[in-house]
Amino acid sequence: MLAAVSQSFNPILPSAGEIIWSVLSFAILLVVLAKFAFPPVAAMMNKRSERIREDLEAAEQARREALALKAQREEELAGARMEAQRIVEDARLLAEQMKGEIVARGHQEIEASKAQNEALLAAERGRVVLELRAELAGLAIELSSRILAHELERSEVDPLVEAFLAEADAGSR
Repeated sequence: MLAAVSQSFNPILPSAGEIIWSVLSFAILLVVLAKFAFPPVAAMMNKRSERIREDLEAAEQARREALALKAQREEELAGARMEAQRIVEDARLLAEQMKGEIVARGHQEIEASKAQNEALLAAERGRVVLELRAELAGLAIELSSRILAHELERSEVDPLVEAFLAEADAGSR
């Protein structure tokens, strides 16, 4: 009994029967899990891994497409800027051309007006000359009639001629 007393009951260590039943039930549970639970979990994990891989590939593809689209938009923007610069340059050239045409037309109008004014001035000058000639002829006739009416001597005629010239000079002013 001393041996039985020396082997006292230890509450921490299980008995040998409990250890065997525990190992046996764990092995059965492991077999059941391996047969029924692990394959669906493994399949689910594979599907999830595949979906994550596909999502990563799709994200990479979307990133590449976004970069390509960005490059395309930048090219289009650069083209639009060049087109805008071309339009502005065309407008500037057209404005310069129109300015040149307007200036040339203005010069032509000025020259035409100048020529017209010169023609009018020449016509007016001719008319005035004709009027002066007619008036001078009338004055000459009047002077000659005075001279003939008076039948004066040369010394008397000279003051008459000078008076006539003074009247003609005063009339032309």
